[in-house]
Amino acid sequence: MKRVIRLIVLLAIPALIAIGLHWHSAPVRAADNAPQLDDPAGLEARGRDVQVIDGDTVMIAGQVLDIAGMDAPELGQQCLHNGSFWDCGMSSAMQLRKYFAMAPFDVHCWPGDQERAGKAGDFPIVECGIGERDVAAAMISDGEALPIAGYSHRYDRLSRDADNAGIGIHGGDMIAPSDWRVGKRLDGETGRCLFIADGKGNYLSTLDPRFADFASDTKICSDEEARDMNLNYLPPSP
Repeated sequence: MKRVIRLIVLLAIPALIAIGLHWHSAPVRAADNAPQLDDPAGLEARGRDVQVIDGDTVMIAGQVLDIAGMDAPELGQQCLHNGSFWDCGMSSAMQLRKYFAMAPFDVHCWPGDQERAGKAGDFPIVECGIGERDVAAAMISDGEALPIAGYSHRYDRLSRDADNAGIGIHGGDMIAPSDWRVGKRLDGETGRCLFIADGKGNYLSTLDPRFADFASDTKICSDEEARDMNLNYLPPSP
């Protein structure tokens, strides 16, 4: 009997180590946050059905979601690289769109940690994965977004690695997205406002296929600014 118990313990140790390593590298997956997902268990969608609003905001099945743990440059934001401006905000959004469009597996999103998210609480905060790939971790590692301080030590480490390698937004000068949203700009930057209001209490991103159908003089510089104006993202047609 002792030999059997010893064998069970020896077999259990590698399994426990593997579980610990997976937990350490996996997203936080915290729950009990408000506002809630329509489905408390999370959402699942094909990658091509995920609509990207900006570099850290998506819409799935008609529900707008903020991706937790990262802050991407705003859609109209520019960064400076080798003396030239480039549209880093649009680059981040297009990279996020590419992740989903080329996803070999379904996209799963689940409630994130609202208290540590560092974002407005009017949209659900979610962590998203494509198979075993953590979307926020991929964006941060590729230099397309900054980590939300204190959300994940792993994200912080990935950002330091990207910064040391000069990848993406770390390869030049940029204003932190949180500072850009309150009006700070690089000298000479012609930051654009790429959201519009439809005059009916809704707003749209220039990445939305419906954008071309609307004409508006109300230009909005960020998703957060639209929310401060008490606007809702234009829902899909029924």
